[in-house]
Amino acid sequence: MPTPSVAPIIPSVQSFRTEQLYVGDRDGFNLRPLTTREGLVYFSLAWAPDAHALAALACTEAELAARIKENRLLAGRPRLLDRNGQERLLDDRLMDALPVWSPDAAKVATANETTQPNAPSELDVMIYDAAGNQPTGALINLSAPLMDASAKYDAAHPSPNARSTTTPANAPTQPAPQAGSAPLSYNPVVRLEWTQPETLLVETGFVRIYQNNEEVRRYLRWHVLHLSPQVVVLK
Repeated sequence: MPTPSVAPIIPSVQSFRTEQLYVGDRDGFNLRPLTTREGLVYFSLAWAPDAHALAALACTEAELAARIKENRLLAGRPRLLDRNGQERLLDDRLMDALPVWSPDAAKVATANETTQPNAPSELDVMIYDAAGNQPTGALINLSAPLMDASAKYDAAHPSPNARSTTTPANAPTQPAPQAGSAPLSYNPVVRLEWTQPETLLVETGFVRIYQNNEEVRRYLRWHVLHLSPQVVVLK
């Protein structure tokens, strides 16, 4: 007969004031924190295809509150986390898109929007090495090709600055472009998909999240990046 006990079936787990990442065994037990950096908020995590590590975004509470106040999707600094909790920061800039892994788990991609006074935003896709003692990163600037594609799209799909049927009643409409400014359909990267080693899919769009989690999504368009083969370090 088992010894009577009043202990809980699942033991207590260390908790934090801000959201951290936790891992557990397949059976649901042995839950434990993978990150312990109080003050950082972790989100948007993705397992590597071979499950050797996680890619995630993290930001401070102030940065999180600022994005929520702007009704925008969350943004954070990309990082890699090994199974033992070792963490490597990939970039010190806030990224707008959830990190995605290359099919061979050798690289991680995400995207960034850099705003400039009185000028269209710079839209970049970042690709980082996920292995090696001296990891590197590459920047692919998409501003010029996306600007050109957006101008052609707007010319082929003219529409007044009307409120969409999916827009909350209290949500402002997207402002009409001024002379010399970016086209309406020129928007930041909101999603990436790395489907093949040499094919990276990029989705751009205008996305805002208002009260009661009501969302406005406009000008969602997919673009294809054809990547050249590269020598990679897998271990």
